[in-house]
Amino acid sequence: MHIYLITGLVFVFFFIIAITVLYYTSVRKNPVRKRLKDMSVDDPAPGYDSKSARSSLTKNIMQIVMPESGDQSSTRLWLIRAGYYAPQSVYDYYSAVILLSIALGLLGGVGAFYFDQIQSRILLAAATGLIVGALLPKLWVARKIVRRKELIRRAVPNMLDLMVVCVEAGLSVTAAVRKLSDEVGLNCRELRDELRLLNHEILLGKDKGEAFRGLADRTGVDELRSLAVTLIQTEKLGTSVATSLRVLADTMRFNRRQRAEEMANKVSIKLVFPLVLLIFPELLVVLIGPAAITLVRTLGGLVE
Repeated sequence: MHIYLITGLVFVFFFIIAITVLYYTSVRKNPVRKRLKDMSVDDPAPGYDSKSARSSLTKNIMQIVMPESGDQSSTRLWLIRAGYYAPQSVYDYYSAVILLSIALGLLGGVGAFYFDQIQSRILLAAATGLIVGALLPKLWVARKIVRRKELIRRAVPNMLDLMVVCVEAGLSVTAAVRKLSDEVGLNCRELRDELRLLNHEILLGKDKGEAFRGLADRTGVDELRSLAVTLIQTEKLGTSVATSLRVLADTMRFNRRQRAEEMANKVSIKLVFPLVLLIFPELLVVLIGPAAITLVRTLGGLVE
């Protein structure tokens, strides 16, 4: 009886996956969507392109499983920091959690049933699959956030240098941001996307201080938060923007050099564990091994 139930659940799961893939494929090949994509802006800001207008099938399913709550705003900000700007990213994330949990839970239960038909072990394998399936998307997003923040953090000092040059040349902050979105993209695509979104927000009438604060919140990079605070204070106090940005750029460059020196100093400590655990035993075998073999043979001859 159990084998028929498990087989039926596996069939239903893969049937749902196949229907979902076919649905998204047919929607992507819709000629109306292709025509709208051709008529759209050549280089839109992230989160405003035609890809964000995907079908609401996943959203409708998730609204049944997970009603609207205040936790979605924090989850959405968390996903934005990983580079997922689309409005339905929250629903896609929870859909991935549910589908992976069901898939790995079924696989764990079926595998335990075929290898060992003890009910307690089958339940343990299924529960382990559910937990792993629920954690995998979270670990994936967290890894992308760390990688994206590091790429943006490395590109910020160079961006500030270009911004100082633009401001000293007579450009406004808005024009400098527009220029930077074209120049920074050669080295850091993530920062380019954020600057283009920042430029769109400013052009739509959002206050510059609020726009830069939103940039810092979306990326989670402390250097950009310092930039937002500097620009807000400069605008309120009426001081020179170029001088403030130059001081901030020098400070960030000094901090970046300190972080590099700190990482270099940690290398010797991090090398201790692989040296002791992986390299020294082999060296001992190579150096002491022949002498030990000769000693054993000599002692064996004396005993005989």
